[in-house]
Amino acid sequence: MIRKTLLCLYILVLVAVAVNSAEAASRNLLPRFPEIVLEKGFSENFIVTECQAKVRIVDNEADSSIQLTIQNRSDKSLKSSVKFRVLYPTSANQVQIKVDGRAIGYERESPRHQFELASQQSINFHISARTSINYSIDGVREALRKEHEEKPEKGKKFDLSGLLKLFDREKFGKRFMVGPLASKWGVFPLEFGKVQLEIIVPADFSMVSQVADQWETRRRGRETTYLFNGVEGFEGSVFLPETDREEFIQTQKVLTSSEFMH
Repeated sequence: MIRKTLLCLYILVLVAVAVNSAEAASRNLLPRFPEIVLEKGFSENFIVTECQAKVRIVDNEADSSIQLTIQNRSDKSLKSSVKFRVLYPTSANQVQIKVDGRAIGYERESPRHQFELASQQSINFHISARTSINYSIDGVREALRKEHEEKPEKGKKFDLSGLLKLFDREKFGKRFMVGPLASKWGVFPLEFGKVQLEIIVPADFSMVSQVADQWETRRRGRETTYLFNGVEGFEGSVFLPETDREEFIQTQKVLTSSEFMH
C-alpha cells in the first residue's frame, strides 16, 4: 500500500513538472528553426542520429532548413506521430516537408505525420521554411506588466490568447532562436548523436547563449556565420541585433523568474 502511494506521488510530481514545462514552452514564442515534436511513445526509445540545420537571416525574414534522422533504438516495433512546428511562416506554401525523401503536404491546421518503425529502423525528416523574425517587444512588456500588476487567482493559468492579441502592436524586434529541434511534446528534448548548425546573420547581430564558447564565429563582409558542432547546449541560443542584447537578457531573466512562473 505504501509503495503504491509513493508511486502515485511520484507520477503526480512528474505530471506537475511536465505541465509547468509545457506552460513555459508555450510562452516562448521567439522565432526559431522548424521543429519536430514527437507526440507518441517514450522519448528514451528514440534518438536523433543525425541533425543538420542552416538558416540565413536577411532583413525581417529567415530562410531555414533542417534535416534530421530519428531512430527507434528499442527492441520492438513502435507506432508514433510527429507534429511539425513552424512559427511565423510568411505563407503556407513557403513550408516544404519531405519524409524519407518523399514530399508531403504541409497543412497548417494539422501539421502531423504518423509512422511506424521496426526496431533499429530510422526515419528522415527534411523541413525548409521562410519565416518572419519580427517579434513584438511591446507585447512581451505588456504581458510582464499585467503579470506584476494583476495578482492572479489561485490556479489561474497564463492567458496565451491575450498575449497573442498584443502581437498586433507596432514596435517589433528581430529575434531568431535555436529551439530543441526535436522533442517529446515540445518539452523534453530527444537525445542527439550528432548536431551541426550554421547560422548566417547580418554583421550587426549578436548571440546570446549559455555555451557561447562552443560556437565558432566567422565574419565576412556584411555577414557573420555562427557554427556549432556538438550534441548538447545549443538549445536556447538566440541571435538578435547587438543593440537589443542587454535588454533581451534582462527581459528573459524576468520571464523565467519564480514571480512570473506561477
